[in-house]
Amino acid sequence: MKRLAALALAAALSLSLSGCGAGTLRSMEWAIRPAYEFEAVEPVADTATVAAGMVSQRPGEAGYYLAKTAAGWGVLDAASGGVAAPAAFVTQPIRCGAGHLYDQGLYEGERWYSWEELEALDAQLEDIGTSFRMEVGHGGGSNRFLADGAGAVSAVSFGEASMTIRPLSEIEGLPGLIPVQQGALRAGWTGEDPAAWEDFVLEHDGRFAAASSDGTLLTGFVYEAACMGTGEAIAVCKEGKWGYVDASGKEIVPCEYEPFWGVKWEWNEASGKSEPVTGIYPAPFTEGCVVVKKDGQTGVLKADGSWLLKPGQVEDAAPAFGGLLWVKTGGKWGAVKLPG
Repeated sequence: MKRLAALALAAALSLSLSGCGAGTLRSMEWAIRPAYEFEAVEPVADTATVAAGMVSQRPGEAGYYLAKTAAGWGVLDAASGGVAAPAAFVTQPIRCGAGHLYDQGLYEGERWYSWEELEALDAQLEDIGTSFRMEVGHGGGSNRFLADGAGAVSAVSFGEASMTIRPLSEIEGLPGLIPVQQGALRAGWTGEDPAAWEDFVLEHDGRFAAASSDGTLLTGFVYEAACMGTGEAIAVCKEGKWGYVDASGKEIVPCEYEPFWGVKWEWNEASGKSEPVTGIYPAPFTEGCVVVKKDGQTGVLKADGSWLLKPGQVEDAAPAFGGLLWVKTGGKWGAVKLPG
């Protein structure tokens, strides 16, 4: 009897450690075994910020990430593990609308590359197949999305000295899901100067709805923020916590997770200069799963709400692209193949 009880206990322990074959790292196949001692692996963020309700049109650019070492940031080729332009960036760079990687830390710190050095770094970025370039770009403009009183959605585009309102059909590269606010230009705007976002009067206390890229509203205006839209889901925020809404308007991940990656620059009155603020973005939902963090633990959720990797089974993870999910375990980064 004691032997049977011991065997039952051992079997139960084995199942608890393996997670019954679901939601475990050991059940997944390594495409690139953990061997890389990066401090961080993150997708490339656009200059769009979360608070403004803009979109990061190509988060990660088909599987390219940023990898941080003690020497700085470079661009990781997720399919091979190689790093182009290693240590080229002082702080986490962001991509401008023209596709340039912009590291404001280089210029705040008065560190400059010569044209020859920039060309050499660009050649490395091109060699691994990215469209990223080192030169500081100024193109692309930024879009915010505004619904009128009837619910029709337009793109409000801001350039360096201009503002235009256009139908969504004229905006290229939109993801499947976009963040939308509702309102109109203030009645007193004369048109003598280009309008700023502050010239728009927003309804619903400025809250956001999720919409498809054709302008169909999928939710009410109930979210504090919305961003990281893909064709699968868009991140939405309530009471400072993030969840995800899918293309049907269903909240498939509840708003209970923390932002943990991305960077934006803000003016610091105390220091009298712009400084980076990090950890402002949730992750984009890609390839049927999303990386989430809560109470210091990392997990990876699937669209049905079940765990691909349960919290705490990996030390860190980056959004999936190309059938691969980069994870950190045992202090080193590698990539596992997504099931199916």
